[in-house]
Amino acid sequence: MPATLTTPTPTPRPTRTRTGLLTAVAVLLIALNLRLGMSSAAALLDALRADLGFSPLVAALLPTLPSLCFAAAGAGTGALARRLGAERTVLAAVVALTAGLAARAVPATWALLAGTVLGMSGLALCNVLLPTLVRTHFPERVGLLTGLYTTTLALGATLASAVAVPVAGAVGSPSLGLAVWALPALVATGVWAARTGIRTGIRTPGAAPAPTPTPGERISPWAMARTRLGALVTAYFGLQALNAYAITGWLPSLLSGHGMSEGAAGVVLAVAQAVGIPVSFAVLALAKGPAGLRWAFAGVSTAMLAGFAGLLVAPMALPLVWAVLVGLGLCSFPLVLAVIARSGSGPAQTTTLSTLSQSLGYLLAALGPLAVGLLHSATGGWTAPMALLLATAAAQLVVGIALTRGRP
Repeated sequence: MPATLTTPTPTPRPTRTRTGLLTAVAVLLIALNLRLGMSSAAALLDALRADLGFSPLVAALLPTLPSLCFAAAGAGTGALARRLGAERTVLAAVVALTAGLAARAVPATWALLAGTVLGMSGLALCNVLLPTLVRTHFPERVGLLTGLYTTTLALGATLASAVAVPVAGAVGSPSLGLAVWALPALVATGVWAARTGIRTGIRTPGAAPAPTPTPGERISPWAMARTRLGALVTAYFGLQALNAYAITGWLPSLLSGHGMSEGAAGVVLAVAQAVGIPVSFAVLALAKGPAGLRWAFAGVSTAMLAGFAGLLVAPMALPLVWAVLVGLGLCSFPLVLAVIARSGSGPAQTTTLSTLSQSLGYLLAALGPLAVGLLHSATGGWTAPMALLLATAAAQLVVGIALTRGRP
């Protein structure tokens, strides 16, 4: 009897590639939204104040709220991620972001502040967990994915800074102009929900279950804070965030105060944020080795120092040059994120370092926009605020050199 030939049953194509692609797209969409709401608020700050009539104290508080929310909400990210899983926590975060941005459509100061707190708290969770997600899902491509999502983040910041004023004019009010940015956040929410498989509780076929850290993986952030790495990364993260949020929150007002139109000041801010789009990849490529990492940290911090010096001495002489230098300085953000993502023995330590550096770092960073606003209100000028930022930029340079010294 002849042997029976059986045709092998075709195996379904592995879903790992498709799932990985969807994960990457979802991460980039979330990153795109991480600065839209903040940059648009900075560009519209003077218009919001004129329309809503809030006090100088509220004007100083508004650019400070994101950092405060990042510090407060970021501190609880690790516990929430252990309870829900990192992916479900990110889903809850982008839902909060979308709701917060939409709430700012109400033309009232309380709605502006409440929506900012809700939306920025969602951002805080995403900020802490994105490095962990990158390390978990793309362990061999940490540098590439970090570069992609920080570049996308910069693209979102640039877009919002450049078009916030004309968009607000088109929809009829600065409050509605802020709420427009809830739409891309809603898209990111939908894509991430598809990735996590949470649609009325049903997991998408082929999607990997959300990674949930076990109790044994818990690492105390305070133990990490006592290490040299934890202390220096936290100090550097806080200083770069302080400088970044202070200058992006107040640069349009500084330039408007020297006679530049609001629209043109928004464009200058957009230039500062756009510089990081092509430069981040070059900086991260340079930072692959220890020597390159030292040069990268020194270079971006020196650029920030030079840009602040120009804005202090002659802000209207070469505003685009100062903006480019500041933009180079803003590349310190992807650099320190890459250090966080590559540090530790696994995702649990990465999450701990990220939680520590971002919660305490953003608490320090909150002082920047608030101090700049209060100093400007007290002195009626920009010399004292920019002198303060010049000092913090110098401190950032010193800490960056210390962080990279002796690093393997």
